[in-house]
Amino acid sequence: PIIEVSGRTYPVEVWYRPMEASSEDEGDVNYIDQAVAAADSLKQRTGAFNRGDILIFMPTESDIRETVARLQDKRYFNTLVLPLFGRLAAVDQQRIFHGTTEDKIVVATNVAETSITIPGIRYVIDTGLARISQYNARSRTQGLPVARISQASAEQRKGRCGRVAAGICIRLYAEEDFRLRPAFTPPEIQRSNLAEVILRMLYLKLGSIQDFPFLDPPAPAAVKDGFAVLKELGAVDDHRRLTRIGSTMARLPLDPRLSKILLHAIEEGAIEEVLVL
Repeated sequence: PIIEVSGRTYPVEVWYRPMEASSEDEGDVNYIDQAVAAADSLKQRTGAFNRGDILIFMPTESDIRETVARLQDKRYFNTLVLPLFGRLAAVDQQRIFHGTTEDKIVVATNVAETSITIPGIRYVIDTGLARISQYNARSRTQGLPVARISQASAEQRKGRCGRVAAGICIRLYAEEDFRLRPAFTPPEIQRSNLAEVILRMLYLKLGSIQDFPFLDPPAPAAVKDGFAVLKELGAVDDHRRLTRIGSTMARLPLDPRLSKILLHAIEEGAIEEVLVL
């Protein structure tokens, strides 16, 4: 079944401001420059009778810090520039929700896309980029590369400025680029190391992972890699059955590789040192 819950939204005008080809080739303009220029144009355009807060989406913490510093240097009248990212102290994160007579420019990661709603946003500047968790089965590493967001994420960002009044969303890429993007972001189960999922399923006796009715089934190669990781760690035997140490690992809310390190540290008498790491 598909359940739809409609909310009240206001119309949002979309402006596309892609980077000039000549500037891109010369390498003298990047998305931070574009975002600052877009914010500058909005501040010059808006007047006392057309006020509103601006939300700028940036992919990384360092991008946010640089953007905030450059916008603060502009010294806009009656304007507060605030960063928002996961590692920011809770007190600083709460500042974006405080009522103020000043206009706000909030520079955030995609945490502001769906996780929280910032009140008062009238304008959104979307770089079209985000850090997206991705597991590489060949190298067995989990990374957070900067990648282009999907159409669904772009639409979600656009909707941030249509909550309190009609808004404007400035996309720092071409309309053709938007149309060529995937419709949806691949679900996390298809982008993650499945070792922890498999271990938990074996411990809870949920049956074969291949037969489990996932809404978005993971690829067979990813399942095979997950079992290979568990076998190397001694969590499963040759018949893909849970071992004694595997049962203990499954009770720890950690990646199986970390839980194996922790358990081995107990045997070696180095638990305090490993806990710090």
